[in-house]
Amino acid sequence: MSGPPLNRPILAIALVTVLVITLGAAVAPVFLKPAVTPCAYLSTPVRFTRIDSVGVETHRRTYQFPVVEYSYVVAGKTYTSNRMFCQAGQTVTLNWSKVARFFEDARGGATVVAWVRPEAPESACLSLEMDFAYSVASNTSSQCRAE
Repeated sequence: MSGPPLNRPILAIALVTVLVITLGAAVAPVFLKPAVTPCAYLSTPVRFTRIDSVGVETHRRTYQFPVVEYSYVVAGKTYTSNRMFCQAGQTVTLNWSKVARFFEDARGGATVVAWVRPEAPESACLSLEMDFAYSVASNTSSQCRAE
């Protein structure tokens, strides 16, 4: 017993169509540039001119919170800032081990970055969020770095 004969031209057309779609999808990234989302903030390395601390008392103990001043360069111009947080707000959530690591990184020569809005490069900050999530250059996207 045998079934109906295969229609070879239709099968060939289907296979060629699948092959063209597959190859097209594979080579499209080579010729098409992805849409670039503009960065809300750009990162730029800082040079600390002051790294100090102030005591912050909690119900368990006193921790040291950074008081800093730093310089940074955007588009060939040097700026200075002492801002820690980009967002304005009253409530700061701190992971004290991150704060301690910040002191180690900043004093140890790690390349800490400031964040600047492209339209306001004179107003930098070290932490985008109010949870003190600072960054070092090796952990930031190269697409969103200030020139």
